[in-house]
Amino acid sequence: MLPEKALFFGLTCLGFGFIPGPALLQTVSLTLQHGRRVGFLSALGIHLGAFFQICIVALGAVAVLKTSPMLYHVLKVVGGGYLIWLGIQRIRAPVRHDEEIDVPNNVVSSSAFIEASNPKSALFYFSFLLQFTDPDASLGLGWQLFLLGACANLLFSAADVFCILLAHPLRARVSPGGQALRVGQLLAGTLFVVLGVIAIIGD
Repeated sequence: MLPEKALFFGLTCLGFGFIPGPALLQTVSLTLQHGRRVGFLSALGIHLGAFFQICIVALGAVAVLKTSPMLYHVLKVVGGGYLIWLGIQRIRAPVRHDEEIDVPNNVVSSSAFIEASNPKSALFYFSFLLQFTDPDASLGLGWQLFLLGACANLLFSAADVFCILLAHPLRARVSPGGQALRVGQLLAGTLFVVLGVIAIIGD
């Protein structure tokens, strides 16, 4: 890849990484509620889910996904339903402000599922990464997509790290069980429900 194209690829990935979505919302809300360690665990889960999507792209299953509206719809409903369930759980959860108490034991798996169950992520990776492949290269298209996807995923992690480090000091300014933390928890839960509904009924 030419240096100019590589620079454009890197800057574009960083730009996409800071676009708010379910994954970034999950990381920030868990950091505010449970602290930096849980935020990083959430980010780990998100990027494991992203690597699952990248493998789907590299193996060519996206072609099947694009030609199977029923499968695409099923994945949207499953992912949207999980977001709604997660939002309700977030709204109903007691407000805790202790990094060592009430830490979700499934934070990695739940974050991974949020990312892995979103078919739009796989389609995005396929559409975006394809623009940077070289059909005449000695390396196969699948390997090119996988390596580009791995690089993009690592660049996306920069956005997560930045948001975690930004959210953690804000957490220290709210009182344990305080109104501000409760409002943030309700807002995060509501946004999850809204995103889930949009995922199910949206185009």
